[in-house]
Amino acid sequence: MKKFILSLVAALFSLNLMAQIPGAKPDTVVDAYLDGYPKVKSAAISDILCVKVAHITGLLNPQTDIKKVRLFINDIEVEGTVPLGWYIHGDGADLKFLLQRNQDNNKTWNMLLGYPEFGSQFHRLPLSISIGVTGQSAQPTKVNAFQFIRIDQGWFWGCMVVLAFYFWILFRYAKKTPMLRDAPADLTPLGIPGLSAGNAPYSLGKVQMAFWFSIVLASFIFIWLITDNYDLITTGTLALIGIGAATGLGAVSITNNKSEGTIKKIQALQAQQSELRQATALLSASLPAAGVQEKILYNDFLDGQLTSDINHLIDGLKAGKDSFFNDILTDENGVSFHRLQMVTFTAVLGFVFLYTAWATLTMPDFPATLLTLQGITAGTYLGFKIPEKQG
Repeated sequence: MKKFILSLVAALFSLNLMAQIPGAKPDTVVDAYLDGYPKVKSAAISDILCVKVAHITGLLNPQTDIKKVRLFINDIEVEGTVPLGWYIHGDGADLKFLLQRNQDNNKTWNMLLGYPEFGSQFHRLPLSISIGVTGQSAQPTKVNAFQFIRIDQGWFWGCMVVLAFYFWILFRYAKKTPMLRDAPADLTPLGIPGLSAGNAPYSLGKVQMAFWFSIVLASFIFIWLITDNYDLITTGTLALIGIGAATGLGAVSITNNKSEGTIKKIQALQAQQSELRQATALLSASLPAAGVQEKILYNDFLDGQLTSDINHLIDGLKAGKDSFFNDILTDENGVSFHRLQMVTFTAVLGFVFLYTAWATLTMPDFPATLLTLQGITAGTYLGFKIPEKQG
C-alpha cells in the first residue's frame, strides 16, 4: 500500500513538473493541397497551392498583416510568395500561394529543386510546407511529405524522345554525310572519282560546333522541364555557340581553299607533263639522231617525277577516315598538341556546363577571361590548320 501511494505521489509530481516546462508549439500548418482539389497532395511550378493554417491569430493580425506571410518550403522562405487570396475562419485561415519563379526567388527554387538524383525522387520530390512572417523562421507544420512535381513524366519522356531523335539524326548523318566531316574534294576537273562523303575524315571544327549545340539543347530542355522557364540562354552560352560556329566555319573555309589550291596545282603539273610528253614524242621522231636518246631518257625521268608528285597530291585529297579520335587529333605529322589542347579544354568546359545545369538549373555564364581562353584555343587550331597538308 505504501509503495502504491509513493508511486502515485511521484506520478503527480512528474505531471506537475512537465506542465511547468514549456511544451512544443502547436502545429500552425495542418494541411496543403492543390487549389480546388483538397485530396491532391501534390503541385508543380505555376500551380496554386492552398495551405490550411490554424492558430493564425497567434502569429499575426490577419486583418492587417496577412500580406507579410510567406510560403516556406523545407523551412526556407520562398521570397516574393505573397498570398494570392485568403479566407479567415475563427483562429484558422486558408491561404493560397502561386508557385512561381521570379528574380527574387530564382536561386531559392534552384536550391530546392536542383541536384535531381535518378530514382524515386527524380520526378516527385517530398518537401515540407509551412508559412511564416517574412524575415522570420517557419512555423511548425504537419505537412512534411508534400509531393512536389519536379518533372512531369509525360513531358519528360516526350522530350527524351525528341532528344533521342535528334541524336539519332546527328550520329546517322555524321556517319554517312559530310555533316561532321571534311567535305570531300571535287575531283571531277581531274577526271577521276573523288572520295565518298562517308569516308572523309571527321572535322574537329565541325565536331566542336555540334558538341556545343548538343550540350546547350539538352541543358535547355532539362532546365525548362523543371523550372517552366525558357529565358535561359546567357551571354556566355551565346559566346560559346558563336565560338563553335566560327571555328567550324573557319575550318571548312580553310579546307575548301586548300583543296581548290591543290587541284589547281595538280592541273598545272598535268599541263606541264603533257607538254613534256609532246616534246618527248618529237624527240622520238628524230631518232636515231645523236644525243636524242639521252634527252628522251631525261624527259622520261622528269615525267616519272611529275607522275609521282601528281599521285601524291591526289592521294592527299582522297585521304580517308581513320577513326574518330585519330581524325580529330591528328594531322599529317601525327597527334598535334594544338588539337589535343582544343579537345581537352572543350571537354572540360562541357562537363562544367552540364554539371552547372544539373545542379543549379541555370546555364553557366562563363566570365570573359574563360571565353577568351576558349577563343584563343580555337584560333590556335585554325592558325595551325592553315599550313596543314592534305592527307
